[in-house]
Amino acid sequence: MSDQSEFDDELLKDKLEILLDEENEIKKWNEGLLIKSLILLPIIIFIVGLFIVNRPETLTDILFVFLYPLALILIGLILLFVMRSKLK
Repeated sequence: MSDQSEFDDELLKDKLEILLDEENEIKKWNEGLLIKSLILLPIIIFIVGLFIVNRPETLTDILFVFLYPLALILIGLILLFVMRSKLK
């Protein structure tokens, strides 16, 4: 609450500098865009692969349908953890 009262007491010029500051949290939405896309990539690949490959008919096909997305998600998570460890 004290931050809000301090913000109200500042001059208009100072308020604009605070809002236009590059360290503003609103401008940081795209910093993790690559990591977010790596999380969504296995899901997108699975949906496209499911439409290209026909519906499963045998037991091995059914197992492949369930193991394929799990493997892709696992690869995405491994890449996520590797990239996060390199960012620190």
